[in-house]
Amino acid sequence: MPCFPSQIVPRSRAVAARERIRTRLVAFLSRLDGAGAAHHVVTERSDDALATRLMDAFRVTRDPDVFEGLIEWVRPQLRGRVRARLRRLGAKLDAEEVWQDTIVNIYRYPDRFLADRAGAFAAWSSTIADNVIRRMLRRSRRDVSVCALDPELLQRHRDAAAPEPGRQVAAREECAAADEALGLLLQAYLACFAQLSKRERAVLEMVEVQQLRYADIAPRFAVRADALKMVVFRARKRLHDRLRRALQSGAVGGRVGPASGPLEAAFA
Repeated sequence: MPCFPSQIVPRSRAVAARERIRTRLVAFLSRLDGAGAAHHVVTERSDDALATRLMDAFRVTRDPDVFEGLIEWVRPQLRGRVRARLRRLGAKLDAEEVWQDTIVNIYRYPDRFLADRAGAFAAWSSTIADNVIRRMLRRSRRDVSVCALDPELLQRHRDAAAPEPGRQVAAREECAAADEALGLLLQAYLACFAQLSKRERAVLEMVEVQQLRYADIAPRFAVRADALKMVVFRARKRLHDRLRRALQSGAVGGRVGPASGPLEAAFA
């Protein structure tokens, strides 16, 4: 197949531009090495080796200039890997969003990077991209239909931080039970609070809701501050005793029967 100059020049320019980026980044890293900033230096001149060296320098220095150089260098390859994975999965996800989330995670977790070989960054960043895709698939509720096309790819780099499905279900059930228990507790509290005297309700509201001082409240009821403290103490005790009895009898929100679960444990 013949090649025309118009087809050759753009590629030649791209190659030349990338070589200029390489030269600039290598010079930049050499200055860091001279200052003793980078501890793990990879000497190979491959693309992967330079990316690994940049990532390790960022891990050590947290220098934003190093990170910008890293992203500038790996952008074409890493974006290509993201698109290839999405095509292979048949996933209808936004490649740009996956790319951005991947970069954010690379920036947030440099301590997890180990520069033990020239291709360390390529493998590590691919794992991060796979985990980002997994999380997005779970959020979009398309895990089953998409992963059925190629389940091995996403299983290869499982997200160790993600809880198992069984634990997620158990956590949701526990949250639902806690919400129900809290609702019952609030109903019981309001019912018992309404049974206090008008003065007790007023004093408790001033002390516990309005956060007023005893010295400021006492003159309103023509008592001393220490006497008002005793009023609050007795009101709280009556409220607590009535609340305990209501929960233990199950007479909350129209329910009948012994209390159980978180409420019983809280007031046992």
